[in-house]
Amino acid sequence: MPATFKSIRPVMGVNSLLLLVAAFLTVAANGRFWGIVFAADLGTGGHGLLVIAAVAAALLSITVLMLLPLSVPGLLKPGLVLVLLLAAGAAHFIGDFGAVIDRHALASVYETDAREAGEWFSLRMLTTIALLGVAPALLTCWVRIEWQRPLRELFARAKLALAVLAALAIAAVTCGKDVASLLRNHMELRHIANPFALLAAQLSYLDHARNDGRPLEQIGTDARRGSALPPGPRPVVLVLAIGESARAASLDLNGYTRDTDVSLHPVPVVNFRNVRSCGTNTATSVPCMFSGLGRKRYDDGIVKRRENLLDVLMRGGYDAIWLDNNTGSKGLAKRAKEIHVGSAPDPDICNAEGCYDEALLRELDRLLPIIRRDTVIVLHLLGSHGPAYYARYPERFAAFKPECKTNELQRCSDQQIRNTYDNTVLYTSYVLSGIVARLGERRVLPADAPIRCLAARGHAVRPGQCPEMGAPAAHGAVPNFDAAMLYVSDHGESLGEHGLYLHGAPYAIAPDEQTLVPMLFWTSQGFAARRKLDSECLRGRADAPLSHDHFFHIVLGLTNVQTVLYRRQLDAFVGCGMG
Repeated sequence: MPATFKSIRPVMGVNSLLLLVAAFLTVAANGRFWGIVFAADLGTGGHGLLVIAAVAAALLSITVLMLLPLSVPGLLKPGLVLVLLLAAGAAHFIGDFGAVIDRHALASVYETDAREAGEWFSLRMLTTIALLGVAPALLTCWVRIEWQRPLRELFARAKLALAVLAALAIAAVTCGKDVASLLRNHMELRHIANPFALLAAQLSYLDHARNDGRPLEQIGTDARRGSALPPGPRPVVLVLAIGESARAASLDLNGYTRDTDVSLHPVPVVNFRNVRSCGTNTATSVPCMFSGLGRKRYDDGIVKRRENLLDVLMRGGYDAIWLDNNTGSKGLAKRAKEIHVGSAPDPDICNAEGCYDEALLRELDRLLPIIRRDTVIVLHLLGSHGPAYYARYPERFAAFKPECKTNELQRCSDQQIRNTYDNTVLYTSYVLSGIVARLGERRVLPADAPIRCLAARGHAVRPGQCPEMGAPAAHGAVPNFDAAMLYVSDHGESLGEHGLYLHGAPYAIAPDEQTLVPMLFWTSQGFAARRKLDSECLRGRADAPLSHDHFFHIVLGLTNVQTVLYRRQLDAFVGCGMG
C-alpha cells in the first residue's frame, strides 16, 4: 500500500517533543550566546570542554523547565509554535545587532509605533524567522502526539522535571564555579540566553506594569514662580530639545575628527562634554529625565502613575507643549498639549518612512508667533534613530559616503554605518541651529550654506573647496519673547564597537558609546539678562560630570519654579548668575 501524508507523520510522546524543541532552541537560537562561550577563557584541554558541556546542560534544562507548563492537551502545539516564533525573532536581533533582551527592550517594543516597527522588517529578518521559527513550528504541528492517560502523563512530566533538575545539579557540582565566573565576566549572557531571557524580561515587565491601577500620584503641588523671573510683558520660552540616539563621541564640539556639527559652529552654545544618560533606550531615559527620581531610584512602574516635570512647570505658571516627531511622549504629556508633526505630512520633508525633523521647525514657525504666555516647548526629535539611519536626513546632508542605504546593518561595512550615522548628526545640528534661529539667534549659517561641503572638507579650511555662501540672514522678524534652548540626547548608540550595534544594552555593562550623550545650551540675550545667566561661567563647567539626573533640576532652575522637589546641588547652572 503506498504511503500517504498521514501515514508518514512521525508519532512522538510529549516528553520527546519537549526535549527535541528545547534542544533545537539551545543550539540553533543561541548563536551569539555560544560565540561568547566558545571565545571565553574556560581553561585548557578537557576542562574547557567540560565547562561548555555544563553550560549546554544548564541551558537545555532551563529551557525544558520553561516548556513544561505547556504540556497539556490543546496548549502544547500552539504554545511551542509561539515560543519558536518569538525565539526566532529574538535570535535575529541578538545575532545581527548585538541586542539584549530585558524588560527595557520589551518596553521599547511595546511602546513603538507602526512606522518605527516597519523599519525593522527586512529580508534577512524574515529569512531568520522562517528558518528558526516557521520551519520548526510547522514540523511541530506535523508531529502526531501520542497522549497517555492523565496520571501517566503527569508521571512522565515529573520524571522529565527530575531528570533536568538532576542535570542542573550535576552541572552546578562539577563546574559551578567556572560557570559563575563565566557569567560574572560576561554579564550579557543572561540577557541573550534564548528563550530564557524572553521569559525573564516578560515577567519583569509585567511586574513593573502591575501598578497601573493605582491612582495618579501628584508631585510638586507647592510649585510656584519665584521672584527672580516674574511674568513680564515679553513671554519666556524655554525649548527642551530631546534628541534620539545621539552619542557625545560623534560631535565635532567634543573633539570628533569630522565636522558633524558645522551648523552650530557660529552659534554660541554651551557644550557640556561629560553627560551620562539615565538608560540606554528611549522608553527608560525620557520618562526618567522628566521624573526627577534619578537613575538609581527610577522605576517605570511607579513613573507611569506619577506626575512629571511638565505638571510641575504648569503649576508654576507655564504652558507646556510637546511637539513630537518620534514615538510619542511615553505618556508624559497626557495633561499638557501634545502635537505629532507627522499627522499632517508635508511632501517637502516627509515620505513613506516618516518626516524629517525639519517638520518640527515648520511647527515652530506656526506656534511661536501666537505665544502670549510663558511657555515650555518640548521637541522630541527623531534624530539618529536606527537602524534606518539613511532615512533620517535629506540627500543634501549626505556629506559622508559611501552610505548604508538599508536597515540591514549586517550588509554594510562599519565605515558605511558610521558615515550614515554621522550624516544624521550633521542634520541634527542643522535642526538645532534652526531652532535657535527661530528663538532669536542671528549668528547662524545662511539658508544657502553648502553644509554638506563644509562638513566633508574636515577641520582644515581650504579656500575654494566649497561654493561661496550668501550673506548671513536672520530668520524672520525679531521675536517678541525671551528664549533659551536646552538640548540633550536620550541615550547614545553603538556603531560596531565591541561587536554591538544600536543601543539598549543593560546599563551595568553598557559601553560609553551608549551612555555618554551630548548636552547643549543656548540663550538669547533677553533671557540671560532676565535670569542673570553668565554663559562664560557655564562654559567653565563644560567638563563637569553631569547626567540626566541634573535635567529636572536645571529646568526648574531656568524657569525659576520653586518647589520642595528642587535640588540646588543638582542644578548645574547654579552659581553662574542664577539665584
